[in-house]
Amino acid sequence: MEWNILQTETQEISADGNDFSMKATAKAFTSPGWFGIVFGADSLETPKSGYLFRLMDDGHTELLKFSDKPKKTVELQTRTGKAPTDGHSYQLKIEKSKTIYRGYVTDLTNAELADSQNQSRDPWPIFELPLETVNGNLTAIVSDTGLDDSDQRTEADLQIETCDSTNANGCNVKTYQNPILDGYADPDVLYYQGTYYLYATSSTLKTGYEAYTSKDLVNWEYAGIVMGEVWGMEQCYWAPDIIERNGKFYILASVNEHLGIATSDSPLGPFVPEPNYLFDKSIDGHFLVDDDGSVYIYYVSWREEKTYALYGMKMEDDCVTPILSTETLLIKAEEEWECQQSPVAEAPYIVKHKGKYYLTYSGSHYQSKGYAVGYATSDQPLGPYKKYEANPILSYHYLVHGPGHHCIVTCPDGKDLFLLYHTHHDTEEVQPRSLCIDRMRFAPVPGKDDRLEVYGPTVTPQPYPLSGK
Repeated sequence: MEWNILQTETQEISADGNDFSMKATAKAFTSPGWFGIVFGADSLETPKSGYLFRLMDDGHTELLKFSDKPKKTVELQTRTGKAPTDGHSYQLKIEKSKTIYRGYVTDLTNAELADSQNQSRDPWPIFELPLETVNGNLTAIVSDTGLDDSDQRTEADLQIETCDSTNANGCNVKTYQNPILDGYADPDVLYYQGTYYLYATSSTLKTGYEAYTSKDLVNWEYAGIVMGEVWGMEQCYWAPDIIERNGKFYILASVNEHLGIATSDSPLGPFVPEPNYLFDKSIDGHFLVDDDGSVYIYYVSWREEKTYALYGMKMEDDCVTPILSTETLLIKAEEEWECQQSPVAEAPYIVKHKGKYYLTYSGSHYQSKGYAVGYATSDQPLGPYKKYEANPILSYHYLVHGPGHHCIVTCPDGKDLFLLYHTHHDTEEVQPRSLCIDRMRFAPVPGKDDRLEVYGPTVTPQPYPLSGK
């Protein structure tokens, strides 16, 4: 890898040394281009150790590790982002707290505008990861070979400060750590009368669904089987979704690639199926009860003469009868992040915010490490939907593969959102999958709809009890 060195600094940053933060700023550049921070490097010519955190001209960020065993550059995390805006200034920031490193990217120009409109929110890190001890102590701002220090668009401004960090790893702060439940995938959660009820795809139960209960979204207790065999099908009970309406509970069930509804008088069942399922060749159902009481379902379907895609449909007030004339194709997999191993858009989940419908969904084959979460927005429950320009908002890194198929929940104090999702078993095996939970929020963007953000996937200790603060 070749680069121009814009500014260097010598600073001891080994994992057992002082905590620190470092910042570098640059103005937006034209293609091709990138700028970044090299830290912990033994050399700036052909480094054998150290890390590079960089912002690309297309908006991607990368965290790379240098290694000579074998000699190569190892990708630790890549995240999609909006392409830098010409004329704006951007800041890269690295923070070290014990063995945990966090990296941030901030559009300084937009931040100033947001501040002037009292809309600013502190940026969440692009990455928050444990990194290995490094032997080097060189730090530098670098840019690609197409940009050098004579280019007025790039400002070499490197600041390094040692600090005494206090965070979730402190001894007086309670924490939780992902995963929170092993052996499950495709979760959905219902909050009812002070208790959370969790339903999911089980790695061991072949027929029916189980439930767990919790008061805090982190500690879950097994509550038993809530639905047995339905429609004469003995296997592939996937991705349940549940709502409560007027004291009655409805599960939208994906069974052996058939989509149907079962009902109960209790969140713990037993759930009794409707006489007939809704559709074959359909999975991943999700209910939405809109503000006016209207009921919609969202799902994946590839029925005869239908494109494999996400669909939506309005239901009758009984919640079980579809209004077939309203069925609408909403999202199909077309973008690169949605097409890892195969083109897939699945696992729809709607959240409404400031009158906008945010359709969150997962893209790519579930066995791909690049299985991830993105979203699209609309003014109407059945679209048309416009995909967010910087999808995905939750994706893999070197310690977590396949984060996706999620639900959105409110934490116990009712103030903040969290994303409950599954990941692969580890970076080598997909099954059995595990459930994780991380913070989610709407961030203001001057002149645009609020942006949906996820703090994750985390592998480090996080504040507990759950709060978005």
